[in-house]
Amino acid sequence: MRNKLLFGSIVLSLALFTGCSQDNLNNEKQNTNSASENTVTNNGESNSINKEAVKEAIKAAQEYKNIEYTVENSEDVLSEDAVQSRNEELKPFLTESFYTNAVDTRYTTLPLTIADKQKLSIKPENLKFNLVDDKNDIIELRYIVDLVLIDQGDKESKRVPLEGILTLKNVNDNWLVQGDRYDSAAFNKLTKE
Repeated sequence: MRNKLLFGSIVLSLALFTGCSQDNLNNEKQNTNSASENTVTNNGESNSINKEAVKEAIKAAQEYKNIEYTVENSEDVLSEDAVQSRNEELKPFLTESFYTNAVDTRYTTLPLTIADKQKLSIKPENLKFNLVDDKNDIIELRYIVDLVLIDQGDKESKRVPLEGILTLKNVNDNWLVQGDRYDSAAFNKLTKE
């Protein structure tokens, strides 16, 4: 009797475990299929993903990163006028608090500094985003990009893969960058060479 009870418990446990595992596999397959259909995947906690909001945030992030990482090298690339012009160019993409912080810490001048130190122009290539988190009016996107350094003859001199996480906030129906955890190690190397 005792052996039958033990055996029955084991069989029931295995059936329950197998059923749960099968449900998890089906859920993983569904998540994988929907991720492969989009250029964005959801890797984090999310209350509810608003696909349109994520699409708009990615569009804003792409515009911002393309402008941020495009710099024509010149002798006065770090002049006061060039820095001011760069700050004004980036301002529409940033929240007020991040803009103030970015200007104060000279974050906005990092790409200019790279162009100056390397004596090369820079441009982004292969920019891709993955959704990390979506919480109401805040979206976090992981990005990867190749920073391409170009000589005066428009030939590629160097290609540096970068990655980071952008935090965007919805402000008056516009997605603005609230933070950027950029690849500081790669930037430090490029500005020290």
